[in-house]
Amino acid sequence: MTLDRVWLRVALVVAFGFAVPGLLRAGGIGFSDQDIASEDEGPSYFGFVREVDGPGVPDAKVTASLKDRGALVTRTDILGVYKIPGFGKDINPNDVTISCAKDGYTQANVVRQPHTDPTAPIEIECYLKKS
Repeated sequence: MTLDRVWLRVALVVAFGFAVPGLLRAGGIGFSDQDIASEDEGPSYFGFVREVDGPGVPDAKVTASLKDRGALVTRTDILGVYKIPGFGKDINPNDVTISCAKDGYTQANVVRQPHTDPTAPIEIECYLKKS
């Protein structure tokens, strides 16, 4: 084995060692007490934008539309993770629709995870396919 291959393997092991702990948290991001909804706001929203059967999509546009009230737009990070703060407590979480978009892709599916705790963040995954 050449010296170049040894250094490549060492670099990959070190990079993997730093990456894994961050990915073990829900959605690849951490939640603190600040992410739990207060009595004045509703739950926050988070999730991944991914290719169908593939990796996360960086810099995808994620839109949280409020029924008859407008929308809020954010972008995913390098891993395809997004996070949207909670809306007012007068907003029913079922009235919030998440959609995603990126040039060269079409939206394939949006999956909302079951949500039983009214103060906990809501996980919604969005899947894109190359067009």
